[in-house]
Amino acid sequence: MSKEKVPEEDLNLPYFHGALMNQDADQLLVNDGDFMVTMKLQIDINKLVVRLKKGIRRYEIKRLPGSAKLGSRSKETIDKLINSLKTDVLEIKGEKIVLKRAIAKGKFQLMHKDVIFKKKIGAGAYGTVYRGRLVKTNEVIAVKKLDPESADEDGLAEMMKEARVMQLYDHPNIVKFHGFILDDLPYLLVLEFCNGGSVEDRLRDKGSRLTVPTRVHYTYMAACGMDYLHKKGCIHRDIASRNCLIHRGIVKMADFGMCRATTVYKMDMSKPCNVRWLAPEVWDNGETRFNTDVYAFGIMMWEFFEIPYATPYAEMKAGQVKRKTRTGYRLPPPAAMPKEVGDIMKECCQPAADKRPNAEKLKEMLEEVYKKQNPTETTHNSSLAAPVSTEPTAKSNIASKIDNGALKKKAEKEKKKSRDSKG
Repeated sequence: MSKEKVPEEDLNLPYFHGALMNQDADQLLVNDGDFMVTMKLQIDINKLVVRLKKGIRRYEIKRLPGSAKLGSRSKETIDKLINSLKTDVLEIKGEKIVLKRAIAKGKFQLMHKDVIFKKKIGAGAYGTVYRGRLVKTNEVIAVKKLDPESADEDGLAEMMKEARVMQLYDHPNIVKFHGFILDDLPYLLVLEFCNGGSVEDRLRDKGSRLTVPTRVHYTYMAACGMDYLHKKGCIHRDIASRNCLIHRGIVKMADFGMCRATTVYKMDMSKPCNVRWLAPEVWDNGETRFNTDVYAFGIMMWEFFEIPYATPYAEMKAGQVKRKTRTGYRLPPPAAMPKEVGDIMKECCQPAADKRPNAEKLKEMLEEVYKKQNPTETTHNSSLAAPVSTEPTAKSNIASKIDNGALKKKAEKEKKKSRDSKG
């Protein structure tokens, strides 16, 4: 891959869209004569993309120091080349190139100069995550960087799948999407920064100091996020505590790399998948649906209440999880989980997919439990209800020690029952 930097004069062209993928470019070119300039991954090769009467055409612009050439025509810069095509039609392979309307970048198409990197905070499936700032508003952001080894067509395609779905959503329990950056390497996604990290990390770090009412609240807020996604016609496909983030006490669903805006998505079962959260029927038909998200949510509910935190089925290998869940085994409700929540978890993990509650019903059931635990709080704007304090008082510390003793005894009984049931 070329390491040349994109010339500043090209970057500043309003119709220069960088490494925008074909399917994204094609959606923006609506009328005859609409055009833009894109670049291939090798940044010294640009394309003039234009909608003509017979369809969308892509013409290579050869970019050399001091010149930009298209067919037989050469000018000093891309801008001068494009301007000449507006007034003096060029014919290539018997087809006249007519340029009418330049398509400018959309609101989600940011540039490198729009963001400032600060500190590395983690790593994702295809890249590194940094904390940074949005120059225009000085807002703290999270920036996902496509790592050099992933910056090929496949890596960019994965990144843009996430960008396409995220720009459709706006909800307090969904991580906000600011935009994507393709004007030059490295390619970036720009997201809301969540100051509390992941729910999984919070569960690990706080342990029994994270109160049961707070855990109920977390579960309810996550259900609000999933309900919103499903009403938008999207299957998340990777629901787990590691993919829920916390910002100022609000739980937000994140990591939309596997999300698909469809009601049924056929998986390639030969590829690695999150077996511990996967609904057992998917092994038979390879299909993920809204109700497979609900099953995964049920496993996540178990995560939310297991003290100390553990990975689901921690004592089993993936193959064993697959075999046992397909024959009807389910995780017993954790000792700290209120009975009402345990009943809802069981409903989510029903063997018959059509018997599971939909996301809206799940949200309503959890809202009822949340209201009972917090009778003085309003849920008019339920997902934004003030978070319950997670820090115990001196008095509750003593109670916590007593509760923990009871929880341990109960957990030992559950484990013995589980061992007995395994035969």
